[in-house]
Amino acid sequence: MLGIFAAALVMALFVPVAVQAHQERVLYSFAGGQSDGAFTQAGVYVDAQRNLYGTTQAGGGTGCGGSGCGTVYKLTPHGKETVLHIFGEGSDGWLPVGGVTMDSAGNLYGTTFFGGTSGRGTIFKVTPAGKESVLFSFSGGDDGSRPVADLISDDAGNLYGTTTGGGSAGSGAVFEFTTDGKEKVLYSFLGGTDGFYPAAGLLRDAAGNLYGTTATGGIDCDGSGQGCGTVFKLSPDGSETVLYAFEGGSHGANPAAPVIMDETGALYGTTNNGGMVCDDSGATCGTVFKLTANGKETGLHIFAGGSDGSYPKGGLAMDALGSLYGTTSSGGAGGGECGCGIIFKIRRNGAERIVHTFTGSDGSSPFTGLSMDTSGNFYGTTFLGGTFGDGAVFKLRNR
Repeated sequence: MLGIFAAALVMALFVPVAVQAHQERVLYSFAGGQSDGAFTQAGVYVDAQRNLYGTTQAGGGTGCGGSGCGTVYKLTPHGKETVLHIFGEGSDGWLPVGGVTMDSAGNLYGTTFFGGTSGRGTIFKVTPAGKESVLFSFSGGDDGSRPVADLISDDAGNLYGTTTGGGSAGSGAVFEFTTDGKEKVLYSFLGGTDGFYPAAGLLRDAAGNLYGTTATGGIDCDGSGQGCGTVFKLSPDGSETVLYAFEGGSHGANPAAPVIMDETGALYGTTNNGGMVCDDSGATCGTVFKLTANGKETGLHIFAGGSDGSYPKGGLAMDALGSLYGTTSSGGAGGGECGCGIIFKIRRNGAERIVHTFTGSDGSSPFTGLSMDTSGNFYGTTFLGGTFGDGAVFKLRNR
């Protein structure tokens, strides 16, 4: 089931330069089984003390078909793991695909894909002591269904997120969950030119506008009839604007990740498809794009497969110099031609450098982007690999 679900979520020319300006090390390898998590598609939340927090979508027992129902974990800067919560089938919620966010009191908030009173997913809270409570159960109707992305919060503590299904047209929704425990749908996608299947989290600007992507909808650029995805803006009054509809080719298609914004208001992100054909199946291996505040889209990098990497499913992080960092879920030329994915860097001038190539033992198949601490170090996760093959948490030190 995990493999099928992972595949469902994933619905300048290549001049690679190997570089050793950063050093990757595994902080923790998940072991699965009764007490530990396994298989994470979520990134990590980094607190002020550089503790890391995240979710695994399996592990923590033998429920949910034998693979376990997932966990919420804490990892110290030195790699000591504590499982804060183990999910169980039913109203508790299970299979947390997105990561967690933290409030000022240290409480963690996230979502599950399954479970809740209607089985359509939940919003949950975990206290620093590990007490979990379900704050909201999605019904699968107008209120949304099947969330898979991280939540974000505003200064007042209200939470914002997306659901891949539900809403008034069944094509997904953007929602707000207020501090008084009420869920409000801010926008329901119609499944056409306005977008369909919002599988990524949101970005909120100082004026309260929300920005995100949909994996499909928009322009039918490939003849599939599903559309190649959009970048959208949602104003505080609930009106939606499609800032860009992906056109395929060098412009990319099917974004699976959120966007980030620079000081000029330009947005940056990745597309899982589009670009050049890079394997025998005829698949296209994805792009990195920039979208200016006036709606002009530029392909910053087209992945070429092989050692360059392919299929970026996670978002981007930006350092103080404006360089972009991200991951690809496959490609790379690791030991034994692993194809386990890479970490890449793209400078403002569009030049790409391969920062790290995963080899399996240090992680494999990163499905998410990177988080950065105040010293410029990056942290991330891999779905597979590590010591036990159940995924890993890694640190990329900025030397």
